[in-house]
Amino acid sequence: MSVDPPPDAEGVLPLLAPMLAVIGPPPGPRTEAEYAYETLWNGARVIAHLPGDGSLRLLSQAGRDVTDQYPELETLALLLPGGEAVLDGEIVTLDEDGRPSVARLQQRMSLHQPQAVTHALADLPAQLMLYDILYLGEPVVQLPYTARRDLLDDLALTGPGISMPAAWPALADQALQHSLAEGFDGVVAKRLTSPYLPGRRTRDWIKIKHMEAERKPSTATG
Repeated sequence: MSVDPPPDAEGVLPLLAPMLAVIGPPPGPRTEAEYAYETLWNGARVIAHLPGDGSLRLLSQAGRDVTDQYPELETLALLLPGGEAVLDGEIVTLDEDGRPSVARLQQRMSLHQPQAVTHALADLPAQLMLYDILYLGEPVVQLPYTARRDLLDDLALTGPGISMPAAWPALADQALQHSLAEGFDGVVAKRLTSPYLPGRRTRDWIKIKHMEAERKPSTATG
């Protein structure tokens, strides 16, 4: 599903709403191997547009242009010179232990004036965690999760402030234990065969918080 406006002002890249996860317990033993497990970042969701001309456009989950709030992330455009892509990810701000801090992120998100943003670059630097791809010269939303992850991994979009966190090819309990040991709030389970469904909230993606993981599957919420 596209966002209500048609394509970008430049007419190059499609405007797509992010796919959303339901909140619930982890998949049961019979289906847990059908999913990959990614870190739950609790960040600010953004869709990154790279039109191939060296520029970057960041759109929030609500479709608002937030590019100017995060000038340090413009290095992403340098990692894919000449390539046209639309990527999905989250902006986070890390604490002194290198873990996402919601409080620090909220401070950064509240800054809009250029001078305030510039002053925050040293104390509240933003990090962009990329975990999906929607367009690469052509739409790829119809591909299964595994194929999209392969495309994203092949791009190797890592640099200052830009990361592509790996998915755990593991069972749910192992992924949750690893997440807990690393100090994160949980994981997102993503069905290996699922296409990217813009603007849709489905059980193909399940947001599993550690407190939810302790509950029985029958208590899942949508």
